[in-house]
Amino acid sequence: MPIASRATRLRQGLAVVAFAFSLPVLADAGKAAAYYEDGLARFEKGDTAGAVIQLKNAIQQNQKMLSAHVLLGRALLAQTELPAAEAAFSEALKLGVSPTEIAVPRGQLLMALGRTKDVLRDIQPDGLRGAALVEILSLRAAAYADEGDFKAAARTYQAAIEADPASARPYLSWVPFLLAQGEFTAARDAVARVVDLAPNDARVWNLSASLRHTQGNLDAALADYDRALKLDPAHVDARVARASLLVDLKRDADAAKDLTYLAEHAKSEPRSAYLRAVVAGRKGDAVAVQAALSEVARLVDTLPPEYVNAREQLMMLGALAHHGLNATEKAKGFLDGLISRYPRNLGARRLLASIYIDEGDSARTLTTIEPVLRVRPDDPQALLLMGRAHLASKRYLRATHYLERAAEAMQGDAQVQAALGYSLLGGGQAEAGIASLEKSFAANPRDGAVGMVLTSLYMRRGDTAKAMAVAQALVKEREDNLSALNLLGAIRAASGDVAGARQAYEQVLQRDPGFVPSLLNLARVDAEEGKPDVARQRLMRLFDTRKDDARVMYELGLLAQREGNMVEAIDWLRKAAAKQPDEPRAALALVELLAATRQPSAALNAAKEVGLRHPGNLQVQAVLGQAYLAAGDATAARQTFRDMTRLAEFDPDAQVRIGQLQLSAGYPDDAEYNIQKALTAVKAYPPALSLAVDVALARGDVAAARTALAELQRVQPDGSAVASHEATIALASGDTRRAVEAARRLYQQWPGPQAALALARAQFAGKDIDGAIDALRAELKRAPAMDVRRALAELLMQRGRWADARPHYETLLASNAANIDLLNNYALVLLELGDTSAARVAEKARALAPQDPLVTDTLGWIKLRNGDVDGALGLLRDARLRAPQNPEIRYHLAEALARSGRAAEAIKELDAVLADGSAFAGVDAARRLRQQLGK
Repeated sequence: MPIASRATRLRQGLAVVAFAFSLPVLADAGKAAAYYEDGLARFEKGDTAGAVIQLKNAIQQNQKMLSAHVLLGRALLAQTELPAAEAAFSEALKLGVSPTEIAVPRGQLLMALGRTKDVLRDIQPDGLRGAALVEILSLRAAAYADEGDFKAAARTYQAAIEADPASARPYLSWVPFLLAQGEFTAARDAVARVVDLAPNDARVWNLSASLRHTQGNLDAALADYDRALKLDPAHVDARVARASLLVDLKRDADAAKDLTYLAEHAKSEPRSAYLRAVVAGRKGDAVAVQAALSEVARLVDTLPPEYVNAREQLMMLGALAHHGLNATEKAKGFLDGLISRYPRNLGARRLLASIYIDEGDSARTLTTIEPVLRVRPDDPQALLLMGRAHLASKRYLRATHYLERAAEAMQGDAQVQAALGYSLLGGGQAEAGIASLEKSFAANPRDGAVGMVLTSLYMRRGDTAKAMAVAQALVKEREDNLSALNLLGAIRAASGDVAGARQAYEQVLQRDPGFVPSLLNLARVDAEEGKPDVARQRLMRLFDTRKDDARVMYELGLLAQREGNMVEAIDWLRKAAAKQPDEPRAALALVELLAATRQPSAALNAAKEVGLRHPGNLQVQAVLGQAYLAAGDATAARQTFRDMTRLAEFDPDAQVRIGQLQLSAGYPDDAEYNIQKALTAVKAYPPALSLAVDVALARGDVAAARTALAELQRVQPDGSAVASHEATIALASGDTRRAVEAARRLYQQWPGPQAALALARAQFAGKDIDGAIDALRAELKRAPAMDVRRALAELLMQRGRWADARPHYETLLASNAANIDLLNNYALVLLELGDTSAARVAEKARALAPQDPLVTDTLGWIKLRNGDVDGALGLLRDARLRAPQNPEIRYHLAEALARSGRAAEAIKELDAVLADGSAFAGVDAARRLRQQLGK
């Protein structure tokens, strides 16, 4: 056999073997082809999910099937399965596909992933023609814009247009680019050109509508959206945009048609779900709002993060949805990414700043929102947020500056008026602050927070009628607002309408039998109505079910105190303070009770204990300082107030309050320092200027007081403080006529307990005691107040009008049966009226304060007047030893000594009290007694 022949046969044999081994491969290739063709058909019909399955089947049969990898990448891209699409394209490149062949889908993929640098590096226009070249140039232009190279972006868009002057594609990206740059004229010209190029392209009319929407030409925008959707009813962007515009126009019924369509035909569209949330919110349908927002969050969260992060609108939707669902951290994550990638997104900055302000982070609020105001100085929301941030930092003048501008731009906005009101109050402009809060509440009567503040302010100035009106409005707006109904009851109780208060509390308990605040308040009503046993039973029933509730212990303590059971009251308050150490209310009440029962050492110990627990609480430290003063330790009190000054830093309101404490303790120089700190924080701060007047008067410098008042009047010409100080300065100058005129003007303009007391003081100084009595009676008739009633009772005592004073003391003691001073005065009134119960009342007062010399003196004097000389003598000696400087007590002791035959001792006491010519209530009687006793 020839060699050549053998070689041929060998090749033929190998071919047969190769053919035998290739038979299964050829069978798989056929199967792969079938899968591919089916996948291609599905892809062309829009069934991308089915296409992906079939293409994966094809690749499983033939892993090197290049066309299957390419089409799979395109199908996965259409389904936004971006990492998987990138893997498919990468495999196609490995298998040898020409980069130009997949440049368009790969470029679209990289843009979807936000990898603009990769687009500019890897996706080149070289070798491309026609629509592919236009698409790539358009993608690269958008990538340049995202990278901030706007000149390169503009050049590349122009190159895309020149590549095919008849193509509409470049304009679809170029017009939004021009709008973002603020080039509205160029954008309008571009839209006009593309409309001429493709008048039957729905995308073009959507583009035209977007331009007109941006420019505020809303009717024309709606017409263009309508035209786009007539050309292509399935154009999702146009339908979403039209629905959004209709929602903005409050044409919710028209918007609902688009939203229904989108819910049926674009189920994965989060924008339409968000619009459904907005519409539901307007209807007050909270359930539908939460459902729609949850849908938005789910849709955004299930998309690949790379895809979402490359789309500004999707990131904003994710932030809005999670914010609406109170998922704050997730919302902040979206917003941080948005601002990092799209720093010009002002809406993202506003929303993030609003989250920070709600979290109490005023510093981050300021840094987040300041760039907005640099771009848009009159942006209302940004002004509001800046104002609220400065308000949170107690920079009241700055806050007011921004909030007044926001209020001007957002006429009638309740939130702005509320913030402005708080700022004005903080800045010492009380009347303007209340007026602003009133506007806020009128705009939104459902705002319980503003309503509560307003009622508190009204009650503080004695205007129960207005407080009642606000509380009633809160209840009317929301009958299920149990807190508002409970507040209404409290106001009724404060105004003396105990029956009305009970009715309100019982209405609360009909709806919620376990509402503790109303249960506690009902117990107070029981006590107010003279039913302490009923009150105790109610509280003990509550205590049986809530043995760890410090609130119940606190109320039991107050009830015991009201009845005069001081040992029991102290015990309950100690338990309440120990049970809830983080809440100082019970501990402070304990300190006050110990001080009221004339136990200064025990009060100081209790104050030290709560002070250690709350070293940064200014209210607690104030009580501690006052406890030091009561115990006679002025040095420690002064140091405590100085520590408070440091704690308060540059909080002007706190510095003024501390200054008032310093002044009352007798340290005007320290108070002056507080004034300067307050004025450093807020220039010309009215409360600080007001305190400066008081400091000057405390130093006896009337001229300086007038200078300070002039500055206050310059800053706050119509304020009540000016008239009040005019009266005080006139009194200090001895000009009682002017003092009365100023005080009367104060009361006429700002009627209330403090103004009535100021008028009564001025009249008293002018020796018009009857006029002072009439002024206080008029105020009591206008609005009952305990301070006014007490002052009236004391004035009636001074005039010897014992019968008139009696009912006032009985009213006062009905709500505070254990008040030692009230009991003491009431005993004296009863004595003068010849009522035998005077001794019993005096004994009750002494049982509460056995070490108080005035109380002991009263009981001794009553015993002496009743003929019990021996009993009186022991008591009066005790009182004399405790208060040797008190001339009234020494005179009473002299009377007892004289009646017991100890004339020499009586003369000694009388000579001591009459030697310096001091005036006191019994001075004339003391002189007569001294004459009777002779030498």
